[in-house]
Amino acid sequence: MATRDALNSAPKQYPSVPSRFFTPERILFLVLFLLSLGGIGVSDFSLDVGFWYWLVMVPVFACASIYHAWGESTKKGEPWKGVLVRLILHWTAMLAAVYLVYLLQHTGRISQGDAGLILLLTLALTVFLCGIHFNWRFAVLGVILGGTVAMAALVEKYLWFMVVPVIVGALLVVFWKTAASKK
Repeated sequence: MATRDALNSAPKQYPSVPSRFFTPERILFLVLFLLSLGGIGVSDFSLDVGFWYWLVMVPVFACASIYHAWGESTKKGEPWKGVLVRLILHWTAMLAAVYLVYLLQHTGRISQGDAGLILLLTLALTVFLCGIHFNWRFAVLGVILGGTVAMAALVEKYLWFMVVPVIVGALLVVFWKTAASKK
């Protein structure tokens, strides 16, 4: 009996702040954001590698959105087949945009550096619309990606020096808000 009372009187264990902050969903969105930034750099340095990089990124984002949309549709009781078809069409359009941007670049209509920014802008719009139609978190990521395009357009020369402090600042704000909400 004493053991049962000792267990009941033990203080409740709350998860640590890092474990509350670094949820699988948040880590996924952070990885998607970092992969998007990598696309700008890769596109600046190599046309062929940049083309293939963006072609690979589209299915990565598509899989992430399908995963989240599946969870949302399950919660709402929506038929999964319709959601899947819409997402496949949604991300196929992004694949077509990747091809068209690189066609423009290959024919000399736009520069190699501009191709990366245009693709990030296209990805930002596609992700944002995915958020509007399927999961609001993608809309937030789309806005962040769009802001990154704007920042890159304004300060492309210093982008890589500015990205790290912005990411660290954003993580600190989210960490602080998470810690403050649990008090």
